[in-house]
Amino acid sequence: MKSPRYVRRVSALERYSLVLNEVYRYHVDGIIEGAGTVDPAALQRAVDQAAEANPAIRVRLRGFLGFSKWVDSGIAPQVRGLPLADWDGNSEQGAPFLQQRLDALRGGPVADVLVVPCRDGRTRLVFRTLHAAIDGRGFLHWVNEVCKAMRGEPLQGSSSSITDLDVQAQHKDQVPEEPKTAPVSCIPVLAPAESGRETLSYVWRRAVIGNNVSQLLPKTALFLADWARRREPGEVGFTIPVDYRGLRTDEMGIGNLTGYLRLNVPADSTPRTLVQQLNQRLRAFADCRQFPGVRVLLWLPIWFMVRQLRPKIDTVLYTVNPGLPTGGVVSMGNMRAETYSFPGFEAAMIYGIPGAVGKLNTVFLNYPDFTVISFSAPAAYNHRGQLDELVAAYQQHFTKAGLTT
Repeated sequence: MKSPRYVRRVSALERYSLVLNEVYRYHVDGIIEGAGTVDPAALQRAVDQAAEANPAIRVRLRGFLGFSKWVDSGIAPQVRGLPLADWDGNSEQGAPFLQQRLDALRGGPVADVLVVPCRDGRTRLVFRTLHAAIDGRGFLHWVNEVCKAMRGEPLQGSSSSITDLDVQAQHKDQVPEEPKTAPVSCIPVLAPAESGRETLSYVWRRAVIGNNVSQLLPKTALFLADWARRREPGEVGFTIPVDYRGLRTDEMGIGNLTGYLRLNVPADSTPRTLVQQLNQRLRAFADCRQFPGVRVLLWLPIWFMVRQLRPKIDTVLYTVNPGLPTGGVVSMGNMRAETYSFPGFEAAMIYGIPGAVGKLNTVFLNYPDFTVISFSAPAAYNHRGQLDELVAAYQQHFTKAGLTT
């Protein structure tokens, strides 16, 4: 008997992610880097197989306003083989193909895959996904399924249509009351350019630390907070995503099953106090609290929200304001490179490109004997090489720190 067609309603968070994709280019993109030659046709067959088992990756946007849905199109993401590229995988430089935007509003797919042979002898497989339809953990599940298919292994598969709103509704009686005070205004980590902000573009950088650093999330928050306060005094806070899978639900959905917490970093913080703060908020189900007015987003036209947001970009991104915190810190957990290897291709690592949103975003993955971390920020925060300086200092600091942890 044929399974029913996959359909999932578009949540308020996903609708706002569509707005951000119009203003920035709001993806969840990741890169598998390794040695070997990958046949795009063979990879396409694996993608087809993985997409058949995980139809949420084949969806197209249908409907309007709060009636919008993600509907299975039956068309798997497409694999494209690109010419030899002069790209080292450490930034957007030399990779103009990364600037191409997935465009669900105009009927486009929510994912594709690029095979990029590079002059440094590496092959890089770029998995691009639209954040409005997939989150970080959903992304990793999708990539794992493709690599399993390339190895001829059984697939886990997922047909879950649960959304973040569904999870939050399940725990609404455990969510604390709304704070009576507005979020504090947080200083940015870096100083932005005074001009040239009109053309909004993001830059990103990758760094590899030759050891596995324990408690890297709170330690990263502390390092970035110290760096910010070198420049000016003020409050510092970071957005921390919370994966609902295994924590709030047993379902393995590919869509956005993520809640968010604010991690405040006072000047006297330690890794221990920050972990205690996070644990306390998790126990209180603070990650299940909906943003104020979130359901209104279901009923506002996307074009209207885009028009409202664009004039505010300068204020939101480049000033101290309650709208956005200092940045975001994302831990994708412990990885093994062999998970992403298959016949003819030996993976060295998988790493992420942080979502192009906010003042500064970081995402890191821990391997048994190294850590890879990526940073992204609006280009106006790197007009004098500020982001490059920060990444170099971060890499040096945690390489030394790893020798004593």
